[in-house]
Amino acid sequence: MTGFNVEDMAWVLRDDEPVLFLATSVGLFELLMKADAAPVQIFVRPDDSQIGYYAVAAASAKGNVSVAVAARNSGGIFLSGEGGKGNTYRNIGQAGEDVRVLGVQYEGARSFLWAGVAAPVVGDPGKGCFCWELLGAQDPPEGWQTFDKNWLGGSCVELAFQGSRILAATYDGGVLWLDKRGDQEAWHAPDVGCGLPAATREHPFQRVDALAADPERAIILTGGKTGVYRSRDGGERYEFCSRKTFSDKVTLPPNWLFCSGEHDIEVVSEGEEGPD
Repeated sequence: MTGFNVEDMAWVLRDDEPVLFLATSVGLFELLMKADAAPVQIFVRPDDSQIGYYAVAAASAKGNVSVAVAARNSGGIFLSGEGGKGNTYRNIGQAGEDVRVLGVQYEGARSFLWAGVAAPVVGDPGKGCFCWELLGAQDPPEGWQTFDKNWLGGSCVELAFQGSRILAATYDGGVLWLDKRGDQEAWHAPDVGCGLPAATREHPFQRVDALAADPERAIILTGGKTGVYRSRDGGERYEFCSRKTFSDKVTLPPNWLFCSGEHDIEVVSEGEEGPD
């Protein structure tokens, strides 16, 4: 049990040991996978406990482990190229942007940090996402790249990746996608009749709270207040896949019973007692 809210989590392997990072309302913590281990605070900056963090993401590439956190109150993004150890973080920008989501995309030997931005009010189209190539202690020459063309989902709620494709779960635009990173690339939106649960005329879809994607195939899973939906074609069409009741029936001839294995059954008439 903790005395604070955990906003996000990320795994890393550091020195061949699994470490779980926790972005919380009072700072960044790490939890070692050992018996009786407890969360230990990792200091990113002096005012950690007053500000806290919304998101954490970790990447392992070329033998280096990087950990990034997004500060609450639009405080910017901080990056460690030394496995997320305390006092190894540097500010890499985005102060003033309400970053609530971080994710890591891998393309071969390269890795990219993606940041999703929350819209200031309901109905605002939002600002989309930003991307930063992870180069250890070095900054990428182009810095942050902005991807906001044709973004219309409001807040970015979650991120997932399928190779070069970038998927973004949104507050009211369903799951948007970019085919790849590129200056001229624009976000694609699903049709209103794609199968995701509808909301209102002003907000075409219900908020997508969870997002997962198969990196090898075109399968996408989303989660929201009405259940889980699956796409088999990369986000064009969805089907509901978390029903609680089913219309399929399996029938048996009269006087038959369903049996999961060998059973001993004794029939006792009313008034009689069976064996103890």
